This record gives sequence, structure tokens and C-alpha cells, in this order.
Amino acid sequence: MTSPFINSLNADAALALAPDGSSAKAAQKLARPAVWPTLARDGAVLWGECQGSGAHPYLVGVDARTAEIASKCSCPSRKFPCKHALGLLLLHAAKAGEWKDAPPPPDLAKWLGGRAQRTEKAAEPIGDTPVDPATQAKAQAKARAARDRKRTAGLEDLELWLSDLVREGLQAARARPYGDWDRQAARLVDAQLPGVARLVRLIPEWLHDETGEMLTAHLGRLWLLTQGWRQREELSEAERADLLTALGAPLDRGSLPPAAPQVWQALGSVQEEEGKLNVRRTWLLGALPPGEGPPGGEPKPVLLLDFAPTGQGLPPALAPHQPFTAAVAYAPSAYPQRAVVQGEVSAAGNALPLPDGTLTGMQERYAAALALNPWLERIGVFVGPAYLHLDPPQLCDAEGYAVPLSPRVDEVDLWAMLAQAETQMQTYFGEWDGKSFLPVGAVQTEVDVTGAETGPGAPT
Repeated sequence: MTSPFINSLNADAALALAPDGSSAKAAQKLARPAVWPTLARDGAVLWGECQGSGAHPYLVGVDARTAEIASKCSCPSRKFPCKHALGLLLLHAAKAGEWKDAPPPPDLAKWLGGRAQRTEKAAEPIGDTPVDPATQAKAQAKARAARDRKRTAGLEDLELWLSDLVREGLQAARARPYGDWDRQAARLVDAQLPGVARLVRLIPEWLHDETGEMLTAHLGRLWLLTQGWRQREELSEAERADLLTALGAPLDRGSLPPAAPQVWQALGSVQEEEGKLNVRRTWLLGALPPGEGPPGGEPKPVLLLDFAPTGQGLPPALAPHQPFTAAVAYAPSAYPQRAVVQGEVSAAGNALPLPDGTLTGMQERYAAALALNPWLERIGVFVGPAYLHLDPPQLCDAEGYAVPLSPRVDEVDLWAMLAQAETQMQTYFGEWDGKSFLPVGAVQTEVDVTGAETGPGAPT
């Protein structure tokens, strides 16, 4: 029997199960098929053999038939899940290695049978035995309460740490060793707050900004997370979803309502490393029917996220500018942007018409988005007609406004965009984070250097 929990479990969610930072780091080293002579699954039960330093491999099992994922391993570790179980989950999330369909060996089968008998720990029926709804609700509430206590303690600790950081001042923060930031981030990982830990690890990027404005804004976002958690019961359902996303809670893809198939078009993607994860952001555009997706039914960029441990391959990317038909469901949010492709993708006919935009409009849209979701890190925007300027690195529009390009501009094929532009201005699609613009792709707009527009061109 399969389970929506194992189907929705990605690398980010698997690492969030780690009992501490050292376990997560060790698991990523084990997420290599070469150290697993056996990889198998039986429905939502994963098991395998991991070769350690001894003569015999460790027998590892993961029970993912319910939301309360559990593991068993023959290693001597007292951590749950141990690094071997986490490594097994990372391999499954990355679809790496050769997996066979096979029942678990007797030792694991006995353990699984015992779990099946403890129905109060199940979040859904196991086999044909119904679970009492009251017992199920009690078990889920107990698990949520334990998780919330961990998060509360972690965020209270962060609140005190931020207060000390601000009181000591910017100069004292610049003198801190990098180990200070890593230790605080590790404590947040232990508190099941991986999203907050990532933001703490980003603090050194802003320490040497002369004005201190970027650092202040970044610390303010962290402080707002602590206050949002305190007031979480007063937030709307969509606002709580944004808060949990910012804290690092994984998206339960299986809980998203089914979406109707329609035509979409990939605008491009950006891939980067976040800690020990490879992250790919793919942007789509689709003309949504009224009443679906963001309010107004207007075409707005949609964000898909893919994760894989460092050294592991990501799923195949969608071809840019190629229209396709698929069902795309939005994740709950006060500003719907992230989405998930449901089911199969099939080729479609003509390309979609693509909008243009100005830098002034980009700023207004970002401000409106932050008003709905203050933890939003970026939005996808069209700017054009516009051109790229390299000294200093800027995006300039036809109205004479300019914004700086992102320091991560080397991660995109900027020179290819410049070569394709030749003497024509372009409509650029990219990511705006309130500080800089990261170009993701360009759509040719036939405007010569004198500014006389002659008509839309094809995607480049």
C-alpha cells in the first residue's frame, strides 16, 4: 500500500527529520548508491543494507505509511532517525540507485507488525483495519504539540540571541567568528526550524554592507518570524501557511486539491546550493481561468521548487519556452506563487503571449506581495523593453530607471542573453528580491536603439 507521505517527501523534508545537524551532515555523505548493496521498497516501507566499516552491512528500515515516519537500524546509534535511515530517505527522494520491490526481511517485518498494532500512533489506516478517528486525532494532536514545543523553545532562544546581537552593535557582529552563526543555525535545525537556520547562515553576507540597511532588514525578517509564531493563532489559514513555510516546514503535496489541466510555459530556471542541498527554481507562466490561482485570473509567474542533496541529480528540467499542458496546483499562501505539477506533462501547441513591465511596476508589485506575505523572499517579474548594463551591473528600462543586478548573476547565462539582444532592447524575465534583479530569461522585443517599437518577436 502506497502513502501520500512517502510520495511528497523530498530531500528538504527528509533533512528536517534529522535529530541534529551532525546527523544531517552524515546522512548526506551516505546518500550515495555505492554504499548501499541493497535498496528495496514494499509500498510505503523502505529498506536497505548500508555498508559501514564492519564486515556486515547495517539493515535499515523506514516506515512511511503514515505521517509519523519511523525507522529501525541495526547500527549502535541511539539517534532516531539515525544517519543510515536519513541516507535511505535522501536516496529515495533523489530517485537515486537501483530500487527493487521486495518485502522486508524477518527482523524488519516483526518491527513493522508491532507498529501496525499500535494504531494510536497511526495517522491513517494500515491494511484493512480501520483506525478510530478519536484515537487518530489524539495521536496527531500529541505529535503537533511536541513539535510546536520544540519550535517555541527554538524561537524564544532566537529572540534572545537577536536582542543580544542588536544590543552589541554592528561592529561587534562583524568581529564574531563564523562558528557563532553556524552554532546558532545548528540549534535551530535541532528545533525543527531549518528555514530559520538558513536565514541565520545568510547573516554574514550582509555584515560588511556599509549602510547596514540590508543587515537590519534581514534581522527584521528573523524577528518578525519570532513574533509571528507568538501570534500564530490570530493569523488566517493562508498566513499561517506562509509562516510555516518560512520556518522550513515541508509542503504536503498530497494534501493539495486537484487542479484542472491547462497550458503553461516554462520561463527558465535558476539552480543554486543552499547548505547541503541543490535547489532549482523553475518559473512558469499560464493564463489562468477566472477564479483559479491568484486573484483576478491574470497571468502571473508560478514557482516550482526541486531539491536534491549535494552530489545528487535533480529531476529532469522543463524545457524553457516550450508550452505544455499539465495540472498545476498552488500551495496555500496569502500570496499564491509556489505551485506543484500534478500528474503527467504533455506537449502543447502555440506559445503563450508574454507580458511586459516596468521597473516602477516591479517595485509596486513587490510591495503589494510583501504586504500579504512579509516573509516572501522573491517574486518573478517581466521588465521590458529594457537592456542590461555591465559597468556597473544594472537592468535599465525604457523609462530611464535602473536597478542593480544580483551578485548571483554568474549563475545564469548572462552572456548568451547579451549576445541574443544585439542592438535590440529585450523584455527580461527574472527574480526580484527587493535589492537586486537576477535575469532568468529574455524575450526579444523588436525595439531598435532609437526606441521605435516594430512588433513582438519570438522567445529567445
